[in-house]
Amino acid sequence: MTEATPKAKATKKATRKPRASKASAKTTTAKAAPKVEQKNPFETASGIIVTLTRTNFEEGVQTARAVLTSGSLKSAVELQNDYVRAALKRNIDAVRELNELTVSTVRETVAPYATKFTETFDKFRAA
Repeated sequence: MTEATPKAKATKKATRKPRASKASAKTTTAKAAPKVEQKNPFETASGIIVTLTRTNFEEGVQTARAVLTSGSLKSAVELQNDYVRAALKRNIDAVRELNELTVSTVRETVAPYATKFTETFDKFRAA
């Protein structure tokens, strides 16, 4: 009876291998689709925020380590000041990028409605 159980398991494993390859083929297709340059504005904004958060965290940890090993109060304060300046500039740049993305998305979304509104208003004024 113990021999029958391993054979059953081997049969199940053999059947699972083709399914795994089919699944990986589907996964590969799904992974290839997001690489297209035309991204959803929400995905773009999410990417900006994730990158900003990751960078701020990593540089914050590096700065904290450098401050702890600096050896003097003056160098520790200089390291912190440099980090704050760099983080502030990085955050402002990210906010500008998000603002531009938001404005362009709103303009693209509202454009058809604005055109219809202008046409209707011109007809109303002409009447």
